[in-house]
Amino acid sequence: MKKKILSLIACAALAAGTLSGCGFNTEAGSYLSQEADANTLNVMIWDSDLSETTVQEFESQFNCKVNVTYLEDTNEMLQKLIAGGADYDVLDVESDYVKAFKDADLLAPLDYGVITNTDKLDPTFFTPGKGAIGDETFEYSIPLAGPFFTCVVYNKNTCPGEIDTLADLAKPEFKGEICSVKDSVSVYIGALIALGYPLDSTDDGQLQECQEMWQDIFPNVKSFVSSSAVSQLETGECSVAYCWDFNTICADSEKYWSEFDVAPNTGMGYTQDWCIAKTSRRQELANEFINFTMSPEQQANLINDFGGITTVKKELIEDKLPDNYYDNPCVTRYTEMWKNHQEFAVTDEQNDKMDDLYNELMSQ
Repeated sequence: MKKKILSLIACAALAAGTLSGCGFNTEAGSYLSQEADANTLNVMIWDSDLSETTVQEFESQFNCKVNVTYLEDTNEMLQKLIAGGADYDVLDVESDYVKAFKDADLLAPLDYGVITNTDKLDPTFFTPGKGAIGDETFEYSIPLAGPFFTCVVYNKNTCPGEIDTLADLAKPEFKGEICSVKDSVSVYIGALIALGYPLDSTDDGQLQECQEMWQDIFPNVKSFVSSSAVSQLETGECSVAYCWDFNTICADSEKYWSEFDVAPNTGMGYTQDWCIAKTSRRQELANEFINFTMSPEQQANLINDFGGITTVKKELIEDKLPDNYYDNPCVTRYTEMWKNHQEFAVTDEQNDKMDDLYNELMSQ
């Protein structure tokens, strides 16, 4: 659950001014001078968003060291920024939080004099004016790979009923068949989509309808998971999951391509975006790093390691990917879903209301 994140953003913004001259290394427990580690780039990312090969090749080409910190949630990123903001350079930020990070003055503008690989990007995923809310022109953020979705994934062979929207998971035939992510934003944004309400809604009546939907679904949920529902789906423990794991399942084995699918009208779309911390002392190197990851060769390393969708134009990368890559149902489904997705940005008011509703739901 993403609790109190926006209030933490405010704390990080207040701390940023005092961190620009020196950074606190939380693991080593020592302060670093401005001159220290000039050739060391510190990157905070979510798991599976960066190929180890890319890190090694960047280190070799730029004669530097890249330290990678893996994150469990956005809360952790903000805590680390508050504790040692000047130590961090490249950030992996969910698109729904880009506006909050930007408004809190935590991000540095990207340098498109250095980031020149944008001409290789597919306009489906990179068209100025269609970026994350609050940064539509990609001034502070740029997708590190193709889109992701939190959506209903189901086993076509064992799913006990038809699913057209999230609300269908309340049907009695789904009792004990469902696994769901344990995340207040995903839970209630998904319900807003199902009910046809604006994704930025803070209307108490609309959010209460979302709550009532989940109260009806709740008895059918076998388990709530913090990060991944892959195990529950692949082992057959659950035939249905509201999760962000369709790309992982499709990458795990081709046998799953015909076994699993995404239910229509259940997708909450977002991207993971590269950003640069305003307090970074290595912004030129950080821009070089972002540009490096966007090359066809490095995008291919990412996709070959973890699956998902590349942002690079097909004609520039297809010879570096498996022959059947563009037959992968994750690629075809997510690309089609992205054309009609709705952007959203988490606000303090909405986040607080969703957290309160989620705590009430989980205590029933």
